[in-house]
Amino acid sequence: MTPVSPAREAAAALLFKWEKEKAFADILYRSYVKDTDMDPSDVALTGFLFYGAVENLMLEDYLIASVSKFRLKKIHPKVLAILRLSVFQILFGEKLPLHAVLNDAVNLVARVNPQAKGFSNAVLRALSVYREEKPEIRAENEIERLSVLYSHPAELVALYAERLGLEECERMLQWNNSSPATEIRINTLKTDRASFENLMKEAGIACEFDPAIPEMGKLLSQTDVERSEAFREGLFTVQSKASYLAVLAGKPEKGETVIDVCSAPGGKSFLAAALMGNEGKIYSRDLYENKVTLIREGAKRLGITIIRAEQHDASVKDDKLVDKADLVLCDVPCSGLGVISKKPDIKYKSMEDILSLPALQASILKASSSYVRKGGRIVYSTCTVNKAENEDIVDAFLKDNPEFIREEAEMPLNFETKNGERTLWPTRDATDGFYFCLLRRKG
Repeated sequence: MTPVSPAREAAAALLFKWEKEKAFADILYRSYVKDTDMDPSDVALTGFLFYGAVENLMLEDYLIASVSKFRLKKIHPKVLAILRLSVFQILFGEKLPLHAVLNDAVNLVARVNPQAKGFSNAVLRALSVYREEKPEIRAENEIERLSVLYSHPAELVALYAERLGLEECERMLQWNNSSPATEIRINTLKTDRASFENLMKEAGIACEFDPAIPEMGKLLSQTDVERSEAFREGLFTVQSKASYLAVLAGKPEKGETVIDVCSAPGGKSFLAAALMGNEGKIYSRDLYENKVTLIREGAKRLGITIIRAEQHDASVKDDKLVDKADLVLCDVPCSGLGVISKKPDIKYKSMEDILSLPALQASILKASSSYVRKGGRIVYSTCTVNKAENEDIVDAFLKDNPEFIREEAEMPLNFETKNGERTLWPTRDATDGFYFCLLRRKG
């Protein structure tokens, strides 16, 4: 059997499994990394190829269909996965030799279906022209062209375009298909910025710190975060700047009672504990017990003692906690349309699934609001930029619950709220797409 690149072989297997099982790409890849004994450079290349092929799936299929004598549904699924992976490398793998891409593809196809070798070779050689030139997308309008070019369903492109205009919409699509640096937060309960910065330098880990938020930073090099000594010792945790800002809007303070209704994996609770100086009480809840376990483990690693992690359905009111909270963090399940750069398969969700979310989100906000004492606060947040899941939910809630009012949050420069709310856009704020709104209960 002719040897092939282990990274290409692994990426093709992951891509096939991802589509067959309708699995989440990040979960599949993390599971693979955990179990593999491959060389680290091959592991990194596998991730680049797999995520890249997922991100550009619609464009790959468009180009394959343009030269194939068979419809895509007639191509063996494993052969199609290899073709998609190879088309991605032709388009975006400038540093990968073209002959190696083609040879490995044909050899991988031979293992799956020897009769498809000639067909696969012909398809990929016909598409090799796009190593040097950009493909031309034939479409009836600009929405459809952008949809194919950036592999986003047309309905999603239209949603972005309606809010941003076509020019900024295209920049948003480009961001979604990029690979932003891993964002981290220094655990101020165990260390400080200067000490942590020196530790990173000694470990040879390049890190850029945020000028506006001293404890926030970005890892500039590929690092297996969870294997680093600083992570194991709880000196930092992975958290996005957008998530940080949403918690900051609620201004958790020492001695307060905080309820984080959809907490897992716990990032917002962990930040609240740090801002509270580990003094007070935090109820960190999730629907699934295995995720509650993650919260407990994370709190222990970070040295947090005020978190009480427990299982609970956020859409169901818990009478024991009514009027008990100074602050409620209500980060609801959402479409995730602001974090596609981290989870590329989110963009392939059906619009039907997305349209079903507001009912759940409204029920969670309603139940969560009952925990807020008079004079207390609630922060409603999502990692989406879909108005129906954000502004519309808050507007409807306030209409039905006049005892709550909007309140401007105390925020760092350039992240101020207007009417108590803020939508963060990658194209404007260099953060994840995110929404948060601060509400206060009268009294």
